[in-house]
Amino acid sequence: MGGARGTMRAGPARRDPDFRGIDTEALGHLIKQVKDATTAIKGWLNAHPLPPEVPRTGVRMATEVDLWASSQLGMLTRRRNYALTHPDRVHDMPKPGKPRLGAGGGTGRGTPPPSRGVPSRGARPPRRTTPAGAGPHLGNFPTQQAAAKAGTADALAIKQAAREHAALSDAVWRRLRANADDPDYTAALYKRLGPAGTADLIAAAGHDRARLKLIAESLGTGSHHAPIDEKWLRTLLADVDPRFRDDAVQVLRDADLSPRSGAALARLGDLETPYAPHTTSRAGQRG
Repeated sequence: MGGARGTMRAGPARRDPDFRGIDTEALGHLIKQVKDATTAIKGWLNAHPLPPEVPRTGVRMATEVDLWASSQLGMLTRRRNYALTHPDRVHDMPKPGKPRLGAGGGTGRGTPPPSRGVPSRGARPPRRTTPAGAGPHLGNFPTQQAAAKAGTADALAIKQAAREHAALSDAVWRRLRANADDPDYTAALYKRLGPAGTADLIAAAGHDRARLKLIAESLGTGSHHAPIDEKWLRTLLADVDPRFRDDAVQVLRDADLSPRSGAALARLGDLETPYAPHTTSRAGQRG
């Protein structure tokens, strides 16, 4: 754990007293260190069983450290997921050794402020931070696992309502509205729904603009961690009830998709062109 302490000591908060927020790159590195540490502890404990007569004080201490570190991973990952899916308020983080900007926007020595254009060839883009995930608000669930469990449960409720040709309950719509910006809830929801279940959710909205915007918001959030690629999008457009295809197109256009999913959507071209239905039955795609 000494390596992690050294990393944090050299982190952005040490370099900039005004730093507030999460550096997703640095937090991702810390999460990897914690995972590696827990793996190393478990490996050592399994490889070195103690004879009954040897005091187990050290083993108990190592086990306590392992349990503590493992318990932190869910919280740290949840904070990083929030930061990754709420990047709209990011700001450039000053690099070590660079002069701070003066009150006039320059460096304080009469030099102009740095260009905000495209970085020069070979230069790394500035690292960015966001306050999302750094504060006490982490949604309506205490852990990543709890949020994912709720998202999965609502996906199953949506699929069941579609199978029974029943209206989706107001309780599901309320939970979707309350957690549309939750990265772990929405990722679990759309992973479990898949494109066919998402088509059912769009149909369940019944052309209601507020509910369609809600689906777009939650889909955009979930796209950062759910595998929404070109195949997924094509399947959605092919599977959606023709009566609600325009709604599906509008949802995709309104969704603030991740860069990866947004690029996949752009590759589809003209969304107004109908897609041929898949040969796989929709009933077989639901789980």
